[in-house]
Amino acid sequence: MNHRMPPTLATVITLNESEKLICDLLIEVANFLNTSNPNKVPITLRIAGGWVRDKASQSLLGLESHDLDIALDSIMGYEFAQAVNEYIQIYRDPQSQPDPAVNGSSENLSGTSKKKSSILGSIAKIDSNPEKSKHLETATVKVFGQMIDFVNLRTETYKEDSRIPQMEFGTPLQDALRRDITINALFYNLHTCKVEDHTSLGLSDLANGHVRTPLPPLQTFLDDPLRILRVIRFASRFGFTIEPDILEACRGSESVRAALGSKISRERIGVEVDKMLRGGGGIAAAEAIGGSAAVLSGSVAPRHISDVERAVRLIYEFDIAEDVLVEAPVELRYLGSLPVGSAVLPPAPGIEAEATVLDAAVLQPPPDLSTGLRVAEVLTFLLGKEGEGEGVGGLEGMKTLSPPEKSGVALPLGVEEVRLLYLSAMASPFMGRAFLEKKKNVMPAAKYVIMNSLKLSAIDADWVVAILTFVPQIQHMVNQIYREHDIRTNGGVHQMDLSSTSLSSRKTLGLFIRELGVRSIYTGCRPLGGKYTLAVFMAMAIEISGAWNRFSKMQPFPAEERMITESAVTQEVVNKYQVFWKAVVEEHGVDAAWQLKPIMNGGEVAKLHGIRAGPVVGRLLQMMVEYQLEHPEASKSDVTEWMRGIDVGQISVQ
Repeated sequence: MNHRMPPTLATVITLNESEKLICDLLIEVANFLNTSNPNKVPITLRIAGGWVRDKASQSLLGLESHDLDIALDSIMGYEFAQAVNEYIQIYRDPQSQPDPAVNGSSENLSGTSKKKSSILGSIAKIDSNPEKSKHLETATVKVFGQMIDFVNLRTETYKEDSRIPQMEFGTPLQDALRRDITINALFYNLHTCKVEDHTSLGLSDLANGHVRTPLPPLQTFLDDPLRILRVIRFASRFGFTIEPDILEACRGSESVRAALGSKISRERIGVEVDKMLRGGGGIAAAEAIGGSAAVLSGSVAPRHISDVERAVRLIYEFDIAEDVLVEAPVELRYLGSLPVGSAVLPPAPGIEAEATVLDAAVLQPPPDLSTGLRVAEVLTFLLGKEGEGEGVGGLEGMKTLSPPEKSGVALPLGVEEVRLLYLSAMASPFMGRAFLEKKKNVMPAAKYVIMNSLKLSAIDADWVVAILTFVPQIQHMVNQIYREHDIRTNGGVHQMDLSSTSLSSRKTLGLFIRELGVRSIYTGCRPLGGKYTLAVFMAMAIEISGAWNRFSKMQPFPAEERMITESAVTQEVVNKYQVFWKAVVEEHGVDAAWQLKPIMNGGEVAKLHGIRAGPVVGRLLQMMVEYQLEHPEASKSDVTEWMRGIDVGQISVQ
């Protein structure tokens, strides 16, 4: 089922001023070379790939492409870039100096010193490097401020055990057939000013909002399994339907899964997944129509939520979740009792080691990755998606579930926050599991998934690990606050009168918020800071997901009744988190407690008590923060007087 109205094709591609200048210049150079070399095959210039797709689709106009690929049919990219440089020196900008990166270009010029060209930047030659997916020599250069890649039309031949093809010059048809999907196989001929559709499917698929491969899907994916992830990314980004044969080629195909595991680097998989989670279609399309549904004040459009959630769901539907989210190998899994951050030391002679218990690890049930999809679905249910209103939480409803902007997170959620939530959802099945980093340090399994399986950044790993690690504590605290609230209101769970809460609760909640925002899960792990609100939101989503899972194991219900029940269960959990946030934000105002600093510094405390800096001073500063939470109106003189009355001899330092 198509998620959105398909785009309307433009009959004529409209070039912006920069693109027109570039195309005119390149045509001049090609004509000059063709005239100068009448016995050689004439050069035909084409723009390839995503630029053509975006320009040909009116609904995607406004997405100014910064990825301009010029496909050449009878000359190497670097050789043509050299020719462009020399042509500019002679005919367009004779007062400029030659590009020092171009060998021999100075032969056509005088030896006088000249200014740098305002038209062409330095040419970067990119040698062929199959391991980095650079199969033929190319050249990159900035022309009129626009980065351009000069590439060659090519054809590919694959070996069974590698996604790295043997490359040769090819025809436009051969080049189109080697691409991932038909809508990315279009060309724009600079000479005829027309779009070329050599697969005879690209334009119609673009018009109908459809994703298909130029060649049979199984052949396409066995040749280069990365194309599976690209199908998912583009289908979710544009809301296009997917050719049924594609799904059939992936589902249950051991050969495709084996190819994905053996031919594709983890870095390449991580890049594609990261692009999926960043979305782009929903935001860019809304910006193109004036921002009416786009990123407003840091928030994201419902379409963005739909795009990201669909990408996550397709990973599971294509049966590749286990190949994308790979746990640490058995020999590195840790089943011992040491906490995260501990080091497993070698045993003393004659003492049995606390090992990873290899046999037990082999028998350890694999994580149920489908629970991650369920959490992602709950996130979408809470945030709201395109065509379904704002959901239970809603982009506006988030204001009742999370603190205001002073907590450090702009609400409603922005693109980066949504990305981290869905990334955490995907990693959530690994909660409670651990591995040995460098074969000795106990670390959360989610860290391995983020850094080793997806090859994302250490910052991503830190935040995802922290978000998931705090989930049980948050759920416990929220339930405790809710029970107290329920008791005070004599069962009136919908009343929000919390005025009877004691001052000690303010300290307890404030210290809890500080724990979420300041604590490092392990040495070197970045604390969440203001992103602690994401951990609270994730705790709510996982709690709802658990309730949904329990409900789904009961007897089957009609779809309509099931939706009503799930909505009721969701609202019950949401109510608890609303009570929590009202206690944190409205009554006690401790949502920014993670930023609270002692009103006196360590030097002042040490001087006041006539002691040296050390653990005792550290404990006194901690006590000061607790006092400030209990007495939010206290001035520095009030705190100083209170501090003066403390008997430092009675201070216990753990």
